[in-house]
Amino acid sequence: MSHPRFTPHQAVGNRLKARGESFDDMRVGKKVLLTWTEKWAEDLADALGATPAPRTMFIDTFWLRTVDNDEGGITVAFAPIGAPGTIMLMEDLIACGAESFVGVGASGGLDPNHPVGDILIPNVVKILNEGTSAHYPDNGDPTADPTMLTELSSLIEKHGGRTANGDWWTTDGFYREMTDDIAKHMDNGILGIDMETSAMYRVAEHRGVSACNILVVSDELWTDWNYGIDFSEFKTGVNAMHQAALEWAGS
Repeated sequence: MSHPRFTPHQAVGNRLKARGESFDDMRVGKKVLLTWTEKWAEDLADALGATPAPRTMFIDTFWLRTVDNDEGGITVAFAPIGAPGTIMLMEDLIACGAESFVGVGASGGLDPNHPVGDILIPNVVKILNEGTSAHYPDNGDPTADPTMLTELSSLIEKHGGRTANGDWWTTDGFYREMTDDIAKHMDNGILGIDMETSAMYRVAEHRGVSACNILVVSDELWTDWNYGIDFSEFKTGVNAMHQAALEWAGS
């Protein structure tokens, strides 16, 4: 039976050794807030009082900050955009003891009922157009942890956010979100699109950890492209998303 030549634990261990560090130096919480926007990562870390922790990668572009508590700690991770880099970091964090992940990000919206500023939760990823997932066992459509989905939905609403969950589309081709594909997926009830969720959910299932992403709509794709990161609705949605993520992390 074939198996990986090296494990995430081995890889992290060797990177740490090259820097004169060891797993004893690592501070990775059981809960992880993972985001792809550095300003958001800084805001989340500051709100939690998280402090810099040893990184798992060779470069310092992507970083970790952790706060210790009696429940096993919380880590905020600033991650690379896209499935391959995100999954490399996620695997590293699992090897260091992480048990549950919330991705805090942005998405394209395919449902006119959920415009810029609404916070979407991918439930089942039906369209996998990224390559990383295929390297892991296929046990069906990648799916959010149901308990986390319910909790996060309630927290978003508690903090004033408009939210929905549903079927999802993940792609590697950021600049190849084609109009005919968008129309077809809309007809099939696909709620939104991002670049990481399918791989994150599949890895979580494979490694026996939990994952659920919360993604604020940054652009509307159902008609002429409507990019809304400077809209007041987007900023309101980001605030509600962050407050929900922070309450989940601290619970």
